[in-house]
Amino acid sequence: MRYRQVHLDFHTSEKIQNIGGKFNKKEFQRALITGHVDSITLFSKCHHGWSYHPTRVNKMHPGLNFDLLGEQIEAAHEIGVKTPVYISAGLDEKYAVKHNEYCIRNKDQSTTWAPDFETPGYHKICMNTPYLDLLLEQTKEVLKNYDADG
Repeated sequence: MRYRQVHLDFHTSEKIQNIGGKFNKKEFQRALITGHVDSITLFSKCHHGWSYHPTRVNKMHPGLNFDLLGEQIEAAHEIGVKTPVYISAGLDEKYAVKHNEYCIRNKDQSTTWAPDFETPGYHKICMNTPYLDLLLEQTKEVLKNYDADG
């Protein structure tokens, strides 16, 4: 890891539209240079479960219509900034809603973090389920398709 590392926290609900619609490569680069950023963690997949790039093993965020991850990596690499990539593991709300049987539960069968699916929040998913296979496929896809730095 380099000296000036930024974690670009990017957990975006499917209700948000026009994700990255105003992304401008030169402005992004200028912000990284101005901030003396050496490395920026970019998002492949957030806690909501959406990918920020085209994918065959997941679903791209419905409010995104281009390869945001790819554009950010390209922009950063052009100015010598490293780009580790974040893939949310164990928190994937889209998957948790579809497969709530794989959620980690308390003794009273309530889910952790958010006690049920009516209360806002995230639900932890057990890694000892088919979810782990999906997570591995998502990771392999990013490693294959992108020049990530970690």
